[in-house]
Amino acid sequence: MRHLQPIALALLLAAASDLYADNSAELEQIGDTNSATVDQTGLLNQAVISQHGNVNDASIYQGDIAESNQAGIEQLGDGNSASIYQALDSHFSTASVYQQGNGNRAEVEQTWRTNELQISSIGNDNYVSAAQSGFVNAQASQIGNGNSLSFVQNGSFQGSSLAVYQVGDENLANIQQDDGNGLQLIQTGTLNVAQVQQLGYFNELDFSQSGDDNLLTVEQSGRGHSIQGSSAGTGNRIDIAQAYEGNEAAVLQNGTDNLASINQINAYSQAAISQLGASNQAFIMQSAEGVSAIIQQAGNGNMATINQQ
Repeated sequence: MRHLQPIALALLLAAASDLYADNSAELEQIGDTNSATVDQTGLLNQAVISQHGNVNDASIYQGDIAESNQAGIEQLGDGNSASIYQALDSHFSTASVYQQGNGNRAEVEQTWRTNELQISSIGNDNYVSAAQSGFVNAQASQIGNGNSLSFVQNGSFQGSSLAVYQVGDENLANIQQDDGNGLQLIQTGTLNVAQVQQLGYFNELDFSQSGDDNLLTVEQSGRGHSIQGSSAGTGNRIDIAQAYEGNEAAVLQNGTDNLASINQINAYSQAAISQLGASNQAFIMQSAEGVSAIIQQAGNGNMATINQQ
């Protein structure tokens, strides 16, 4: 996959040769009816805005007791908008937004300390909403049209990380991530949806969706869980819930209109589902500790249920 490195962050790093100087700001606009605002009231902050095109809007706010934050916005095209808000006791945070195309929108809020964020959107009418609070990092890349990503990261002590890649049109991801978790999500195709909640500690998710209209729903509470898998095809559904501690789940789907459900509510259990074909259904319920289950389906219209108590 082609990856364009956003240049906004590089521009802002070059904008001030002395890190311990006062606040610095640099604005560049080429085109018509563009709007840019920088508001800095803290210490040692750096901001860069570059806009090439028409009717673009960009704003950076570094206020209150913000200190040593860096923010950069670069927009190429027409009708794009981006905002970066670094305030409410924000320190040593970095945000970079790159948008190329028309009608793209990015909204970033960073509070507390040492947040890192890179956003790249190439296409039209893409949207990213990011909220980060404390020792977290995130990368988001969109190539296509009408993709949407919203995430909230809270990393009080251990920090959390996520990476989301959307390639195609009208893919949607909503993510809530608490302290100490890791996530990678890849969506390629059209109208794929991922709803993810990582509410405990030290949970991991690595998943990919390819094709059209696939749905992933995940809730990880407790600690030390892992999920891996992929959906390839059209209209596949996956629902995974993990609670307590140390559970592992894996799902592989390749086909059409398959359904896989895993519910792990005790500790140290393993579950795996493989579905090849169409209209298969598989359900694993694990309420006992330290159990394992595997379902493999190849064909059409199969149904299987495992309940371990």
